[in-house]
Amino acid sequence: MATLTTWPTGAPAPVAVARDGGRLVVQTWLFSRLLLVGVALWVSVTTGRSASDMLANWDVQHYFAIAQHGYTGGNDIAFFPGWPLVLRAFATLGLPMLWAGVGLALVCSAFAASALHRLGGPIAAVVWLLAPTTVFTLVPYTEAPFCAAAFWAWERARRGRWGAAASLAAIACSLRVSGLFLLGALAILALTSRGARGSAPGVRPAAGALAAPGQRWTWPYRDDWPQQAGGRGADLRQWLALRWASLRGSAQGPVWPGRTQSGEAGAHRRRWSPPPGSGRALAWLALPAAVLAGYAGYLFWLTGDWFAWYHAQSAGWPRGFTWPWVALQHTIEAATSTAYPAFPEWSWVFRAEIVSMAIGLLVTVVCLLKRRWAEASWVGVQVLAFSCSYWFLSVNRALLLWFPLYILIGEAMSGGWNVSPGRRRLRVLLTVLGFVVAGAALCFWAWLFFTGRWAS
Repeated sequence: MATLTTWPTGAPAPVAVARDGGRLVVQTWLFSRLLLVGVALWVSVTTGRSASDMLANWDVQHYFAIAQHGYTGGNDIAFFPGWPLVLRAFATLGLPMLWAGVGLALVCSAFAASALHRLGGPIAAVVWLLAPTTVFTLVPYTEAPFCAAAFWAWERARRGRWGAAASLAAIACSLRVSGLFLLGALAILALTSRGARGSAPGVRPAAGALAAPGQRWTWPYRDDWPQQAGGRGADLRQWLALRWASLRGSAQGPVWPGRTQSGEAGAHRRRWSPPPGSGRALAWLALPAAVLAGYAGYLFWLTGDWFAWYHAQSAGWPRGFTWPWVALQHTIEAATSTAYPAFPEWSWVFRAEIVSMAIGLLVTVVCLLKRRWAEASWVGVQVLAFSCSYWFLSVNRALLLWFPLYILIGEAMSGGWNVSPGRRRLRVLLTVLGFVVAGAALCFWAWLFFTGRWAS
């Protein structure tokens, strides 16, 4: 029940101001980019490294080589052609590939943050911008352009704009193999998404975007429980009984407390049927599928091997099939402080890989519990793929791609400021502390990359 506030006689009532957090997202984007630039300047002054030495490390060299000479290296085919083609296009215009790549990464990171803002609210976008591995959205890696294309593809799909979603997904599929997982998740979304109240089919409101102060948006069939079952007392048992009956199933079809697609109180049947328009959505997804098939066909023409990409990954990096428990053992061994005495920072990176895998597994489980099948598949399949390598590798960077993680964080933190002044001050203190810790982790990862150390 809302609290009524009486204002003193003659005092002007406060004017309601609509705030969507967009300014906070922009400020965080600027703050995080300036922080990365500050670390780069500090490394340049203290070590004498040039801009190319700091920004063109590791995979960037592969992208530049492919852009300049094509697929000539033995393992270059492990990198998809989309990003090298873009860099080559800018090079033909006379622009240095390094600065073109940095500029595009900056722009794409802003677009990715804006899409995440629409998907999960401002908090989700802010947390993504302050992720420890956000340095990979500044340098000419594929993380920033892929996130921009994938996040907007998901946002368009949620609004039922499957033509735009498929086009953006096709761009994502040209950048990295993660597009294959995106395609599968979008297909599941097309078959399971039925929209939310007050929205067009396929739309779910952003976390906190449609919630009144002090309230939180939740999934449709949980909106008003247990009130719809009669209250929080003994009637909660009625709601639980209905839930149990629905899980068991019945001839008449179990009834779920919740709302229908039109937004009125109604029932959710356990019997599944594809939502309207799913066939059209799946037809659109043939476009990104064609991009993936085209690259696979090109590699077959080039090498005569339909699995050339996987074999290149296995030969160039330790990504051959390994049972997950064996991969975990290998990662734990690498995470010990004595595993690589010449490179002490490697052990910390491997420890972070284990933490990142645990986060991915947790996000998958939470999404399954919330019946977010598409989001669960998007993260869960990647976790499974990473767990089947020789050891857990590049999972830290993959955290940037897992937008369900940031949406969950946004939902958990939204609507939590309508509290007493004392608790509000505590929340402000914890938020500031969180910013400091996130900034320190961000700077450490940037320092690793800019100094040429392995940063996963």
